[in-house]
Amino acid sequence: YIIEPWFLGPGSEGPGGPEFNTWADETSSKYSTQFLTSVADLPEPKQPRVALISGRTADNPKLLRECIEAGCKCIYLEKPGAP
Repeated sequence: YIIEPWFLGPGSEGPGGPEFNTWADETSSKYSTQFLTSVADLPEPKQPRVALISGRTADNPKLLRECIEAGCKCIYLEKPGAP
């Protein structure tokens, strides 16, 4: 699963949006990757779930909480949000 609220939402027509969506369509077709706009849209995990958070520093505490609530057992916090 890939969670991408910006390019799948308000940023879909802005800079990088069309390119992202082309890539997302190709990736979804080729690898069956599911693209979602929110962690809350994830189905219940059937096996241990890992998350990689790459968000704005101010958003990371909320994203971390959402990942824990979604059943993630291992969470990587990518810089610059990582202390």
